[in-house]
Amino acid sequence: MNTKNLLKFRKAFLLIIGLCLFAVSYAQNLVITTEVCAPATSVRLTGPWWNWDPTGGPVATSNGNGTWTFTLSPAPTADMEYLLVVDGVQENLISAMQNGGTCAPVTDYANYANRKWLTTQPLTITNTYGQCGPCSNQGLLITVAVCDTTPSPTSVRMTGPFWNWDPNAGPIATSNGNGTWTFNLFPVPTADMEYLISVDGVQENLISDMQNGGTCAPVTDYFNYANRKWIVGSGNVNINYNRCVPCEYPDLIITTEVCDSATQVNLTGPIWQWNPAFGPQAVNNGNGTWTFTISPAPTDTLEYLLVKNGVMENLVTDMINGGGCAPLTDYSTYANRRWIIGQGAVSNTYDRCSPCALSIEENNQMDVSIYPNPTNSIFKLTSTKAIEKIEIYSLVGELVYSLETNKFVVDLDISLLEAGIYTISVNGSNSNQNARIIKN
Repeated sequence: MNTKNLLKFRKAFLLIIGLCLFAVSYAQNLVITTEVCAPATSVRLTGPWWNWDPTGGPVATSNGNGTWTFTLSPAPTADMEYLLVVDGVQENLISAMQNGGTCAPVTDYANYANRKWLTTQPLTITNTYGQCGPCSNQGLLITVAVCDTTPSPTSVRMTGPFWNWDPNAGPIATSNGNGTWTFNLFPVPTADMEYLISVDGVQENLISDMQNGGTCAPVTDYFNYANRKWIVGSGNVNINYNRCVPCEYPDLIITTEVCDSATQVNLTGPIWQWNPAFGPQAVNNGNGTWTFTISPAPTDTLEYLLVKNGVMENLVTDMINGGGCAPLTDYSTYANRRWIIGQGAVSNTYDRCSPCALSIEENNQMDVSIYPNPTNSIFKLTSTKAIEKIEIYSLVGELVYSLETNKFVVDLDISLLEAGIYTISVNGSNSNQNARIIKN
């Protein structure tokens, strides 16, 4: 080979080498930098290329500052659908897309929401695990207090029309470790949001709260549904699971004595449109009394009447005759009971202001009377025979008061007893008498 040909060959060779080097340099890498808002030990990709196996995709390298970098070398030559996986947990971007996000365009807004890189996009991209915006951007914060923490909840989620009312489809809250859980909806919803909270798959029911004067679930018909609603621009929210008032707010206990048989006892009042079938139902205690537990207690004065087997009580005559159990009355056409905030537990008797037994039943000719009944503090007992022993029992049979004496007249101070219905046993020589008494 002569010198001239040798020079041509060398130029051609160098040209080929240069083209190869250019081709290698042109086949650039795809670099994905992922921000993880919480500490992590492993960050990976998954997608159809890896059969959606959360352990099958590429592994990112930690940058030591809360970000992780994937380097796909060379860059894919086809569009790539994918999701991020942190410590084996695949991100769920459905709620982010429902709330106006754009980071997961491959979505039906209900069952899946996947990211997608296009070959026409830059070779350097950034994203954030589990959300469409960076960690530093705070969305709508909804903090939920779960009052019953025994056992501790394992999952607190949101549901609503955005998620087809599926209690397992909505966003997941993060535990704050103090009985509260926080949702961070990023970006902030751009439309009013109707919703309810689900704890361990159990969706809250706020119907009775709304019937009792609550305001936390304004989307309601008071009988079949009661839903919360966040209004655009109203800011962050603090709520209590399954109730309108804070966890520490007490329950209202109403114990009702029924003088004859009953199959059902419930309340009615203006909250329930005076419909005898709509109010709360009492639980039969099996001893002639029934108990209502209104949890939590109403946040306003409660006007009500008792209903037995569908029949609403009528206390007009009792009030005309000096009764005090139905203070909301015109003494002619209506007489309604009233509970006032701070009053505490209530004991009453269906269809009357007095207990079923006002005087002590006679036995062995022992003639004993008791008055006033009900009372706040002092009962006066009078007898034709000497009273030797007095015992008072709660409705569950617990002895709560005992007195030994030898008098015909006894002033009995029960001011330390809790309000309620009790059984009093009066013992004399070869006799024993029982009656029901009420402590207001």
